[in-house]
Amino acid sequence: MPLIKFYMRVASLESGQISPNEGMVGIVDDDSDISMIFADALREIDGISVFTFNDSLEALKHFTNNKEEYILVICDLMMPRLDGLDLVKKIKILRPKTRTMIISGYEIEPGELQIDINKGIIDKIIQKPISMNGLRREVKNQIDDYLLTINKK
Repeated sequence: MPLIKFYMRVASLESGQISPNEGMVGIVDDDSDISMIFADALREIDGISVFTFNDSLEALKHFTNNKEEYILVICDLMMPRLDGLDLVKKIKILRPKTRTMIISGYEIEPGELQIDINKGIIDKIIQKPISMNGLRREVKNQIDDYLLTINKK
């Protein structure tokens, strides 16, 4: 059975904060140690529920069933069965407002994913290793961008 872990932080209801029902963040990485380290780092961010998946198809199934609550999916580029790029493409088809971050331990050549960035499929690319402070900062930036998107009239 695939590993799915759940962490919950109670959201502040102050203006501009995400309510608990709107704050799902998914971490998809076939290395369970990395996904758990990332999840632990993100527990410090108020107002989000973090789910980890070691199987991209399980992540897609969870996303499909909860797409309105997802604000961000962080996915390793190299995944078995369904790679990270194909996963985020499917996510953007299902809910274009959801933010997507590709993370990779492999060197990504400049411009390699530029078409997907230009199309809005990938919102951010992160190179491993990343510090946990750096990860939190990038996730907070994506949450801020998400809030700007949903608050546009």
